[in-house]
Amino acid sequence: MKIQRVRDYVVDNLGYALNPKSIAVIGASRCPNKVGHKVIDGLNKWGYKGKIYPVNPRCDKVAGLPCYARVCDIEDEIDLAFIAVPAHLVYAILQDCVAKQVKIVVIATSAFKEIGRGDMQDQLTQYCRDHKLPLIGPNLVGMGSPIMNFNCGFIPYLPCVGPVALISQSGANLLAALGTSQKDHFGMSFFVGLGNKADVDFSEFIAYADNDENTRCIAVYIEGLDSPEAFLDICQKVHKPIVAIKVGRSPIGVKAAFAHTASENTNDDKYYDELFAKAGVIRATTWQQFLDISLALGTMPPLKNDNIIMITNGGGSGLLSCDHFDRLGMPLKEVKDISAGLAARLKAYMPMFGSVLNPVDISGTASVTQYKGAFMQAMRDPNVSGVLGSICPTAVTDVHAVALAAIEVYEKCKHLNKPFVMECQGGQECQDAIMLLRDHGICAYPTAEQAVEAMVALRKYGEIIEVKN
Repeated sequence: MKIQRVRDYVVDNLGYALNPKSIAVIGASRCPNKVGHKVIDGLNKWGYKGKIYPVNPRCDKVAGLPCYARVCDIEDEIDLAFIAVPAHLVYAILQDCVAKQVKIVVIATSAFKEIGRGDMQDQLTQYCRDHKLPLIGPNLVGMGSPIMNFNCGFIPYLPCVGPVALISQSGANLLAALGTSQKDHFGMSFFVGLGNKADVDFSEFIAYADNDENTRCIAVYIEGLDSPEAFLDICQKVHKPIVAIKVGRSPIGVKAAFAHTASENTNDDKYYDELFAKAGVIRATTWQQFLDISLALGTMPPLKNDNIIMITNGGGSGLLSCDHFDRLGMPLKEVKDISAGLAARLKAYMPMFGSVLNPVDISGTASVTQYKGAFMQAMRDPNVSGVLGSICPTAVTDVHAVALAAIEVYEKCKHLNKPFVMECQGGQECQDAIMLLRDHGICAYPTAEQAVEAMVALRKYGEIIEVKN
């Protein structure tokens, strides 16, 4: 249901959804394959420190814990109620939650508006709003935080710790991102699936993320936007970068979005382009781009202007980057047009046949010392706003050592507040270097295009800040 603006009582209570001291799992099950069992299993497996109260009138114990017939029977206060019962039982459960003064409820159950039961969903939502009980869902996979060791839902694993808060309508794409996080070190502060988002909206989790000290970038996957005014208002107020991917632009996609999360798309794609631009939101068009630029915006400072220096040992990588910068409307400048004395200083770190045009090609024979010197000269030049480094694994390239040199330079120059993006194109040694760089706070990618798009997004956010200020 629509909201006109962010509701303070909702934002104040969202902390109970991600860091509760007590959880009632309503619909707890002794069957290992049921959602009501998986939730408890996940909480225990990943180290949840709070109290867990299974609720099921037909069980005495679940997962070794005493089971309660109703949430009202629990003597302790309940911060979060996770509801996994058939749809027709949910209303009675919510009445018990209100009586118990539960802080927030999550409804994992499906079979609401997405199958034509909009009236039933609206009735539940209005009841919760009348009693100021925030409702997340229904029809969702769960939420969690690796920082809090909190995994609440039917979710197989937690992501690695990092700067990106992921707010997603899609459970499948959320799970894909969690897997990517483990495999590719895409770090998250917290994640949440909104499902049908009958009550709690994107805008309210965005407001929460803006106040979260562990979040540096807010990434939002949208299938339908019911409350564009509230979304616009909060996005214009936040102090952190927001990346959004809006799906359902094709005719069949509109139908699929409704069948999936009951998302209604009555506006065309141009409407969302204009809305995101006005809101100061950076729009991604593919899933990979969504992840890539979220990582960059969560890791690096904004790019203050387009005075970028690229340093590479591979001419081909440089050419791919040149062309992609140009395609995206931010062509590279020649070194001489950025800083008059920089070219002469860079020549000290390359052979005679190297190039200081930009990209700066220090050649395939480049040593770790040459990489380190070129990186340092570019980063320290006051006229350079950002550096893009590229490693191509020739027979003489020590990829691991170059990555360590990049980390050393970045640490020494971090106070300059300039983005340092890396690209390592190759095999396993490059994948290992990318993980090493990400683990030390440098966004790194396996292709030239991904690195370029990250740098362009950092400039877009720099422009957004300029407008806001």
